[in-house]
Amino acid sequence: MSKLDPDVVIDLTSAKKATIPTIAPGLLLALSDGLVLALVGWTLNHFLGTDPLADPVEAAAWQRSLVTGLMLVPLVKSVFGIYTLGRFDYMERTRRTFQAAFLCCAVLAVPFIVMEGFRSFFVEALSIALLGFAVTYVADLLLIQGLLSSALDWRTPVMIVGAGPQGAAIAEKLQRLPWLGMRPVGFVDDDDSLWQTRVAGLPVMGPVELLAKSPAVAGQASAAIVADMGRHGSDLTGLVRTLPFRQVYCVLGEGNVSAVDATYHNLHGSLALRVSVRPPTGYLRIRRAMDIVLSAILLVLVAPLMLGLAVAIRLDSPGPVMFRQKRWAGGKQTFDLLKFRSMHVDAEEQLQHLLANDPVAREEYMTYHKLTVDPRITPLGRFLRKTSLDELPQLWNILMGDMSLIGPRAYMPKELPEVGDSADVIGTVRPGLTGYWQVSGRHRTTFQERVSMDVFYVRNCGLLFDFFILCKTAVMVLKGDGS
Repeated sequence: MSKLDPDVVIDLTSAKKATIPTIAPGLLLALSDGLVLALVGWTLNHFLGTDPLADPVEAAAWQRSLVTGLMLVPLVKSVFGIYTLGRFDYMERTRRTFQAAFLCCAVLAVPFIVMEGFRSFFVEALSIALLGFAVTYVADLLLIQGLLSSALDWRTPVMIVGAGPQGAAIAEKLQRLPWLGMRPVGFVDDDDSLWQTRVAGLPVMGPVELLAKSPAVAGQASAAIVADMGRHGSDLTGLVRTLPFRQVYCVLGEGNVSAVDATYHNLHGSLALRVSVRPPTGYLRIRRAMDIVLSAILLVLVAPLMLGLAVAIRLDSPGPVMFRQKRWAGGKQTFDLLKFRSMHVDAEEQLQHLLANDPVAREEYMTYHKLTVDPRITPLGRFLRKTSLDELPQLWNILMGDMSLIGPRAYMPKELPEVGDSADVIGTVRPGLTGYWQVSGRHRTTFQERVSMDVFYVRNCGLLFDFFILCKTAVMVLKGDGS
């Protein structure tokens, strides 16, 4: 067999039938919304509706408000393309849902102002519509995260063009986040040293031209992802035309583009990407005010809990209650990050001894800067980390202005060489108690993935993005998905 024979590289057995072969994700979302809105309508009418026999005029007005509010939800969501977002992440879905709800408010605000006799109708309709947006948003997430993500064959099989570091990162991300709706099946790359090897657990099948020459190879996927557009330069258009797929995704870069507000424009046949660069000054002032208010309130509320944890730590193992560690705050500034101690006092010595004698642990620590099984952690410390209670003292760091509730990771000064040039971006905002990387895989992400996600957050930070992160953080804490 030749080196490019696809049978040498991959198993060409036919794939099993799709779990949901005929129903598109968008249609499933629309049907789900219809069912949810019907239940909401029945519930509201049952508990809040007026008896038609007692007051037929008021009952008819209520029915008009109910129907108007419920019908606006799928109508406005379809205008914003939410039913076609089965393969987009939570942030994009959240952003468009907020935009749809805002448009709904604007649409109903105009007649509310000019039609005085119908104001009660518009208040009721708007309240029902906003409730509908909230309930269907939760239902959509449950459907995508639950039913669709678990159905492997719903995910579009994709071939990744380029098996370099960026292609490997994309493959790992698609495998780790099934709700993105894509399932990588392999790589093609013109670097012959990579052929018949595996990258991110997937085979490198051969050169790019193999897709056009071998229907058996091309038949394994329905779309392609060009992992590194920079490698192909001006020849990108020619490359895309040679790929035997109707859909080709071209990745601009890992964390290097402000993607939340990016849109494309057709400049008379030339594709252009518009990226908004928003001045963060006003947003940072608002966020600092929120940090002060929320951290002060939370410190008062959790003070009894923190006192109890302090006593438990002293009883669990010898050593101080608090753990202080120098963290980077941008530029040449550092601060003392506070945590409840979750490790033995000789943790650093234990770590060096473990890394020197255990190559598997050393490799894991070099990749993730964490250990799955860490002997340095105390029995109580495991509980504190799993529930994230060890981070409660950082509320004081937030109140003092060292940190923010939401932001990039608080890196240690010794990690800055690995952060590299990205430090220039990350250092422009305060580190956060929680952040985008913490809610996007946490300990399952590599160090460089965390850096990329921190850069992405800083370049796209905003109140809506922060609200999204707070909601996901609350879910993770309730699930006990700590570090």
